[in-house]
Amino acid sequence: MVGPGTQGSFVVRIWLEGESADNPIWRGHIRHVQGEEETYFQSLSEMKEFLERISGVPLPAKDKAETDG
Repeated sequence: MVGPGTQGSFVVRIWLEGESADNPIWRGHIRHVQGEEETYFQSLSEMKEFLERISGVPLPAKDKAETDG
């Protein structure tokens, strides 16, 4: 676990599968460099869950940029 106030590095690779007309799916792979834990995901919420689990820090439900406007 990384924990608040400490640094952790993550390597993330994201790609799009399917054609735009066929309801494409964003997929990806994320790896925690220091702990060497990794997972594949099929949604950004799954990536968010991994980051929260490894870091022990809940991420905001919405980005500030999403709520401004």
